[in-house]
Amino acid sequence: MFQKRIYIIDDDPIYQLVTKKLIEKTALFEDSRSFVNGSEALSYFENTGDIPDIILLDIEMPEMDGWDFLDQLLRIEKSFEKDATIYIASSSIALEDKMKAQSYPCVKDFLSKPMDIEKLKTIAAE
Repeated sequence: MFQKRIYIIDDDPIYQLVTKKLIEKTALFEDSRSFVNGSEALSYFENTGDIPDIILLDIEMPEMDGWDFLDQLLRIEKSFEKDATIYIASSSIALEDKMKAQSYPCVKDFLSKPMDIEKLKTIAAE
């Protein structure tokens, strides 16, 4: 099976650490990286031309939140050879956030934190 690359964009260092450990434990992903906010990730994408297969995106972050990140990504994604599949991983239970996520074609699903190994296996298989 082709292994995908998964990147985490989240300002919570504990969530990043736990999720990266789960990613490693599944052994289903070729590579993982993490970024503390959307602007850091966008800067990396633009400077390297490297966009992952999957992004786990938090929506509540300082500097550039997940919504701003999605808007900017839509603006620049034509310059990449492929599109990333985005999963919003949030502790938000607001219906408005779930509805807003559906308005972005690149957002595959809205997941509740914390991430678990079964959900990661499902993501890897999609």
